[in-house]
Formats: sequence, structure tokens, C-alpha cells
Amino acid sequence: MSIEVRNLTHIYSQGTVFERIALDNVSFDVGPRDFIGIIGHTGSGKSTLVQHINRLLVPTSGTVIVNHIDINDKKVPMKDIVRRVGIVFQYPESQLFEETVYKDVSFGPKNLGYDDEKTDFLVRQSLEIMGLGFEEIKDKSPFELSGGQKRRVAIAGVIAMKPPIMILDEPTSGLDPVGREEMLNMIRDMNQELGICILLVTHSMDDVAQYADKIMVFSEGKLVKYGPPSEVFADSQFLANIRLDVPQSKSVLERLKEKGFDIDTSAYTTKEAAKEILRVFGK
Repeated sequence: MSIEVRNLTHIYSQGTVFERIALDNVSFDVGPRDFIGIIGHTGSGKSTLVQHINRLLVPTSGTVIVNHIDINDKKVPMKDIVRRVGIVFQYPESQLFEETVYKDVSFGPKNLGYDDEKTDFLVRQSLEIMGLGFEEIKDKSPFELSGGQKRRVAIAGVIAMKPPIMILDEPTSGLDPVGREEMLNMIRDMNQELGICILLVTHSMDDVAQYADKIMVFSEGKLVKYGPPSEVFADSQFLANIRLDVPQSKSVLERLKEKGFDIDTSAYTTKEAAKEILRVFGK
């Protein structure tokens, strides 16, 4: 399931004194099974972009093609778009509303027309993907669960609709380090084991460095860089100029280099940086 965005522009309050260009002539391609990180300072256009990919927003100009279908064609039903693109907003647990976990997760599949047998399978599968035991949790009220469990249930509700593309906007916000790592590992498994194309919006350079295949960098509504982490994080000064940092591990290597140590600063993940530090100081 591919995404093709061409010359996408979105202007808020166009023609008024409050006019603001949120996206400025953005073009890119995303392939099936890709894991894409989307980064940028606050107000750079990240959230506006992802809302165009499942038609929550209509562009001022430009096109969004999902699997060869122009999703802004008025002839395309919204249900067809929901089948293709799932979106998980920040703090998705606030969207839980049913009296049991089962009813909440099954809401989407039922509305897409799946029969009871298929819905039951999808609910079970989705909860298990998110690390939740089906029999243990299905009859519980979602409001009695912990914060981390609520978030997993909310994401399971999107997975249950079987979208080949999933957009996650800051899915680890508010989670402790253990919960954060568990959530990101589950998202990676969705990508690798289920073949779901992932678009991850985040402020964490470390997260995209570790998990993403490619990274989109936004600044002032423009897509200013798009490539693998090694390419995106190679130019620390470029990122600093648009108010972004490099991953902490790379920052450590660069500070050691500044102090005169003969160290390779190209590593950008914790594992790679640790290996380089051991090479230099473990002699």
C-alpha cells in the first residue's frame, strides 16, 4: 500500500488576516511496509500533514494518492479511506467510550461491515498484538485499566480495522521509559510481522533513529529533508538551524570529538555509539 503526495499545500484561514501556510508544496513517496519517522519543531506542519493522509483535512492544493486512489476525490467514500489508513492521535485513550474493552475494540470492524466471527477474530488478534490477554481483559471496562493499558486498547481498536497504513502521532507521550520501549517495540512488530506501513510522528530523535527506515524532516511547513537516519543525522548543524537535536548518543560522540578524542561520530543509535566508545576507551 503506497502513498504518493504531490505539491501538497494547506493554508489555514486563507484570505483573512489570520492566514497561515501550514504545508508548502510538499511532495514525497512512501512504499509498502515502510517505517517512516516524521520530525520537526512545533508548528512545522507534521500534524497537518498526517490529517491529509486520511482526509481529515482537504488540501488547499495538491494531491494525496493512497494505493493509486486520489483520496480527495468526492466519489471515494470515507469508509474506503478508513479501511486503508488508520490514525492514532496523541493520548488516544481519551477516545475510549464503550462499556467493555471488547465492545470498544469491535466498534470499528463492525462499522466496516465485518460479521461477528470475523470481528471476534480481529478483536482477539489486535489485543494480543498489543500485549493484552483477550480472555483476561475483554469484559473489563476500559476505564478501569491503567493508563498504559488504555492506550494499548485504543490502538488495538485501530489495528482491528486492518488498515495497511497506520499513522501514530506521539504514541509514547506520557509513558514511562519501560512503557515507551514496549510501545515502540509493538509498533515495530506491526511493521515487520504484519507488514503495516507505519508513519510515526514524534519529537524524539532517539526513537526515529532506532526504529525508522526513513525520516521526514519538516520546518516551516516545508519538507526539508527525507532519507535514512544515517543521512538525516549526518548534519548536526543543519538540524540545529531548524531547532532540532541529534539523538543523544550521537551528541555524546560529537562532544567527545570536540574534546580531541579520535572517535567516529557517524553512529546515531545507542548500540552503535556504545560500540564506538568501547572501541576508543576499551583498549
